[in-house]
Amino acid sequence: MIKGIYYTGRSLENKIRNIDVIANNIANINTVGFKRQVPFIEVLNSSGTSTIKQTTDHTQGEIVQTSNPLDVAIKGDGYFTIQTNEGPQLTRSGKFSLDSDGFLINEQGNKVLGKNGEINISQNIINDNGKLSISKNGTISIGENEIDTLLIQKKNNAEENDRTSGLNFQPGNNSTLADESEYNVSQGYLEGSNVNPVIEMESMIQKNKDYETAYKIMNFLDKSLQNANEIGKT
Repeated sequence: MIKGIYYTGRSLENKIRNIDVIANNIANINTVGFKRQVPFIEVLNSSGTSTIKQTTDHTQGEIVQTSNPLDVAIKGDGYFTIQTNEGPQLTRSGKFSLDSDGFLINEQGNKVLGKNGEINISQNIINDNGKLSISKNGTISIGENEIDTLLIQKKNNAEENDRTSGLNFQPGNNSTLADESEYNVSQGYLEGSNVNPVIEMESMIQKNKDYETAYKIMNFLDKSLQNANEIGKT
């Protein structure tokens, strides 16, 4: 009976974590480039030992037109590379802007990386040459002046749990330079979250029901143990 209480309590803990995961997905329905987290699952290995597995759904989100020349979306397999305080990281959020020094940055102020390093677009170049354009392979140009090409990497192991805080992922050892045939960069567009609110709400309802059931079982086992102890004392 004690073992039953232990496993039920462990089940309750996992269900609470999954409810938190789903709540976070719902909170990021409108977050650009967000990839939904899949609820935790318990996996048994060949030795019979269980481990908790967490994965991310990397499917494409809806591509939405913004007409902002510094907004870019990737259609296909690839991730933008940004420079953070923890080193280079990957993201699908292409909501970019220029800082006061002309560096291309994301919403968090991290510099966007090109194949030649941090991308700098001088305001003087824009004023002298006019229109900024970003080609399908990620090449950034001002008029006929080519600045750099966005560093777009591919995750070779989508099952790897390498999410960092927010929208980013660690490149790790399973990321390589994406082949230009596997993606298109769309200027003036952003990729929305891939969270489906209907699916998440249905999952939330089911997880709450599962939690309530497990909680009732645990209470029943706890009361049964108390009754057994009281009988043993008489």
